Formats: sequence, structure tokens, C-alpha cells
Amino acid sequence: MPLNVEVARKIQELLRAQVRLSPLPPPNTVGSLDVAYSGGLAYGVTVVMRLSSLQVVDAACSITKNVVPYVPTFLAFRELTPMLRAYFKLRARPDVILVDGHGVAHPRRFGIASHIGVVLKKPTIGVAKSRLYGVERGDAVLDPATGEVLARVVKCGGKKYVSVGSYVTLDDAVELVKRLCVGGDVYPLKLADDLTKKLRREKPERFDQWGEAVVCDLFPS
Repeated sequence: MPLNVEVARKIQELLRAQVRLSPLPPPNTVGSLDVAYSGGLAYGVTVVMRLSSLQVVDAACSITKNVVPYVPTFLAFRELTPMLRAYFKLRARPDVILVDGHGVAHPRRFGIASHIGVVLKKPTIGVAKSRLYGVERGDAVLDPATGEVLARVVKCGGKKYVSVGSYVTLDDAVELVKRLCVGGDVYPLKLADDLTKKLRREKPERFDQWGEAVVCDLFPS
């Protein structure tokens, strides 16, 4: 199904007004969201862990028929469905969510991390592996038009571009990502990525009327 770019752009421009920058209350749990693709299917995974111990307290997945193509700067319209379908299966909801993608470091200040934050009304942080928009100066990514700092570069293995999704400040986002840098990667996102790669081996045959696999098991017996 083709993406109507003009409609998608208007949705982003409308919803970006709902992004909120506010101090992050000390979180007890951290969630992560990631999606992988294989054979026309999208494999969404969400993981929740305790911040103090990095022990996993919950995880869930969703395998969905992939119907939206990738269009640069409109990633949310491709990945929001598998991510949220996995998220809503959780029994334990996290205090803050890390998203594999950008937040306000986006041409329209509304990347996938911001989209998820606004939809869920939860603190979200974008953690991306590459810069999408802005000018890099030292550890800052600046808006080329205004000079505003949109993201910070955190060295964790390679570069990670950290930006506000919603309901956090950039300082709080950077501090949390640095704390979660374990073994050369942002641990919650690395775990979600590992699980999506494992899940891609599953090739379900039964789907519901919305195109979601009837069964999705991260830890089959």
C-alpha cells in the first residue's frame, strides 16, 4: 500500500504540537522498541527491564504483514503498527521507552520516537545510529536554520544520536542512555534488536483480519 506523503506530513505537523519537554521522573523500568523485516513481514519486539539490575521483567512481540513502504522521514508510518501491537501485549508497562529511531531531530521535529511518545503519552527517547537531520558540531546536532540543539552524540560502541521523543529533556535523555551503555551498546535496544533477529526465523501461516500473526512467541519451548 503506497504512503500518501502529503497526508503523512500533515499528520506529523499537526501532532508535533503535542510533544512535551519535561524533566523525567526517576524511572524504575526502561522499555525498548525495535522492528525487523523479512519476506514481507514486520517483526516488532518490546522489552521491559529494571533500570537498577537490567533484568528483563517483560517482553512481547508482534508479527505483522508489512504493507507500508519505507519513505525517508516517515518511518513511523511503517513501524508504528508492529511496535505498538507488541507494546500493548505487555503486562508490565515501562516508565520510559527507548526507540530505535529519531525524536525531534527530524526535519519536521516529529520522528518515530516523538510519534510514539505522543500516541502513548509516555516519556520516549530516540536513539539512532545515524544522523537524519541537522548539522553536527562536536557532540551536538544543531538545527541548521535556528542553531537549536536537536540531539546529542553519545559514544557507545559507535555514535548514537540521542534526541527527545516526548515528556523528557535532552539532558535527561542523554544521562539515561549513557547509563544504559553496556558492553559497547545501549543494552535495552541491543536486546530488542537481538530478539527481532531471532524472531525473523518464524514464518507464521495464520493471520487475523488486521494482518497480524495469530501466534507470536519470543521464547518457544
